Amino acid sequence: MTKDDRYGATDDDYGDDYSTDATTTSTATKSTNAESSATDQQSGTDSGTGEQTLPFIFARRTVKADREAVPVYVQGETAGEISELERELSQTFDGDKVMALDVREALIRAGLENTDDVQRVMEEWGYGRR
Repeated sequence: MTKDDRYGATDDDYGDDYSTDATTTSTATKSTNAESSATDQQSGTDSGTGEQTLPFIFARRTVKADREAVPVYVQGETAGEISELERELSQTFDGDKVMALDVREALIRAGLENTDDVQRVMEEWGYGRR
């Protein structure tokens, strides 16, 4: 697997499947509606109008579009588990090209939606023992 494959620099072709007008409209809606929540953007609903927009993977230009870089260093065991999850999700979503960046952001979103689990892991690592 090359670096481009892993990070999706050239391999995300979902945006090519839909018309440019729909992509532009969806992107413009996201840009002008800054107060909308990440949940609304992820679910494909424009919170300002309640109208359906294209889901994130179809509305973006590239896998890196509309994202901020947040470098994360992980332990070897964690890296292995992420790679295994990427393989499992590729099989689960057999008809879709599962991008590594999408899996990683989904892991972060899931953690943000389950902060008790994040706290539990940090306690396992030794936080709160001082």
